[in-house]
Amino acid sequence: MDAMDGKIVNILVENGRLSHELIAKEVHLSRPAVFERIKRLEAKGVIRGYGARIQWEAVGLPLTAFVWIRTNSINCNETGRQIAALKVEGVLLEDLYRITGDWCLATKYHLAGPLVLQQVIDRIRQVPGVQSTMTTVALSSILESEASAAGATLPPRVAV
Repeated sequence: MDAMDGKIVNILVENGRLSHELIAKEVHLSRPAVFERIKRLEAKGVIRGYGARIQWEAVGLPLTAFVWIRTNSINCNETGRQIAALKVEGVLLEDLYRITGDWCLATKYHLAGPLVLQQVIDRIRQVPGVQSTMTTVALSSILESEASAAGATLPPRVAV
């Protein structure tokens, strides 16, 4: 990936629906050149897909919580897969990471409310290999709040 690919990726992070023509104008390349670069980035797995930024309150999931999980098993990947497979109404598991330190796994959930969070924690604790959990509820997102106030988004930047 070169610097031009980095510019294209940053533009797509900001707005994945932007046309190849507008991207080409932004990076000073021809539309076919941008098309080819994007196709190559997709084929290499650099660009894995395109998504939407969601206003969680609007879809009935106003509570964001992080649950850290300590396992007593050697293979936390299997425990993580079982946690990812848990289905609870009013819950969206956004991220699940294997991490270093005192905890083995970290999750990020969007939930309908505190009682649903309680159900999720209870279900996680029933997964074989789960030793303990620690939960933190988010009060707000600073980056999303600043972006909303500015009428823009604040996506991460790719350094090349």
